[in-house]
Amino acid sequence: MDTNGRDKNVHACSLARPFVVGKPQLAILQFPISQPMSGFHLVRKFGIAVLLFSPIGVLPAADTDSVPPPDTAQITSKVSLVHLGSIDSFTITEQGTQAGRLLLTALQNKTLDDPMKAKVIYEKIIPIEHYGGEYTALEWFCDYLLGSDQQRQEMLADRYHRSFFEFFSANDYANLKEYLGRKYHLTKFSDADNEAGRERIAFLEDFILFNNPRREEWEKTGKIIECLKITPGMTIADVGSGPGYYTFKFSELVGNTGKVYALDTVQAHLDYVKNVAQKFALTNIELRKDRPDSTDLPANNSDLVFMCSLYHIIYATATEEVKDRFIDSIKKALKPDGHFVVVDNAIVPSGKLPYHGPHIAKELIIGQLYYYGFDLIEQYQFIPQRYVLVFKRRAGS
Repeated sequence: MDTNGRDKNVHACSLARPFVVGKPQLAILQFPISQPMSGFHLVRKFGIAVLLFSPIGVLPAADTDSVPPPDTAQITSKVSLVHLGSIDSFTITEQGTQAGRLLLTALQNKTLDDPMKAKVIYEKIIPIEHYGGEYTALEWFCDYLLGSDQQRQEMLADRYHRSFFEFFSANDYANLKEYLGRKYHLTKFSDADNEAGRERIAFLEDFILFNNPRREEWEKTGKIIECLKITPGMTIADVGSGPGYYTFKFSELVGNTGKVYALDTVQAHLDYVKNVAQKFALTNIELRKDRPDSTDLPANNSDLVFMCSLYHIIYATATEEVKDRFIDSIKKALKPDGHFVVVDNAIVPSGKLPYHGPHIAKELIIGQLYYYGFDLIEQYQFIPQRYVLVFKRRAGS
């Protein structure tokens, strides 16, 4: 619930029985006006979202040489097959607010007792509330404040972690103080209830979530990158790049003979990527501000189109016409032997791993992309809440 008592979460209904062949299902859900998010924007009008859910069981594609996936996704629990929550935002809880207040006080008063108290809370709530969310990043700041000079140097040894730190610590931690104040309603902001304020908190929260120095620890990012089989000279499109977490890693792997397109709908993210690329002389990164209905990528140019934590938004919020154009732009961008990689969040059975972010059953993505002309050729899952799906464009599609 938000501060006005409204439900901020949007849930897609669980499928009680398999869909049958027929017309798309029309669902009209009312929800608060959307915030900007990395890579995609909700289609909205007067606070009403019109979502088209196409049936899972649809007529086979014309290509008889390709075997379609099963017609239905297996239902094994009451958990919804698609869950958006507040898009990529995490719920505010009492203990999370308490820890945020302690960290903010520590930054304001330059004390050591408060970050220690906040760290104790984060150690308790990370496993039971938002594993993989913002808490691990905020705990990282607590550790920095409590660390020795040597420990601080080690924490900032990675140049991208250092850039993350410098962004939030500049001007006496102005951005981190602002984030804590906005997120946990600890500070009053004149723009809190208008579009500018919503855009600002969305940007800061995306930054905390995506460029978290401890993302590798929970996501196993290195294993995800290994299975992409990136080689020098490749051209990679990072669709929904956010503040560049994967973009920078791709840039180093493809080298000077390769190219990385960083695509996002949020200009502030692209500005950050641009500044870091210039700072570290990463000349193989090209920025593109994409549209909800097109990547605007050059045709027949990409060896790999990569999308992380974005497809669930496209699946659940885009109209069919917008989605058709968006996926078509990806198909056109790929070289004949190129791959489209979707990394997204799996449904985690209750009690197995506490992860409360958005999710989508991978069967929905595999099935939908089949009818867009993509065949699944590989899949990986290194942690329970995140899978990697590798697709190749079907000949003639």
